Amino acid sequence: MKILMIIDMQKGFINENNQFLVDNINNLIKSNKFDRIIATKFINNGENYKKLLNWDEMKTSPQTDIVIDLPKNAIIINKSSYGLPSEFLHLDEKGRIKFNDFSLSPKDEICLAGTDSDACVLAVAFQLFDNGFAPKFIIDSIGSSSKRSISSCEFKTILERNFGKKSIINDVD
Repeated sequence: MKILMIIDMQKGFINENNQFLVDNINNLIKSNKFDRIIATKFINNGENYKKLLNWDEMKTSPQTDIVIDLPKNAIIINKSSYGLPSEFLHLDEKGRIKFNDFSLSPKDEICLAGTDSDACVLAVAFQLFDNGFAPKFIIDSIGSSSKRSISSCEFKTILERNFGKKSIINDVD
């Protein structure tokens, strides 16, 4: 099964630095190359964001509204951390993630897209990797809202080092 996992494409995270992601990800969705689409939706319920980062945004609509055109059958995972919620990453006896009415196997191809490359995208990818999955990164559909974010060259270096050269893809076959 081929899964598109879209990370945190919400109004409060989109600006001039990553606006291009909206069209790129909408085009991925329209391509019909995926068996399942999963999107994460960040809602800031975490105490550390305010205490350590002095950041108190992304709590309610319109900031938390998803800005891409998700199909009706997309699965939305609400989260309040950089990575996926622990209940999503609960593996069954066969090593599959079972979440609500679906399951994912390490044999499934999980392709990541979304924002922010230097935070949530990497956090989700590391969680998947640590649970036996081999995430792929659709490189032109990953970005960051930060002006001080790592460059795409640095990001690719990080991906190659931690996930292997084959993890970086430009298009989905």
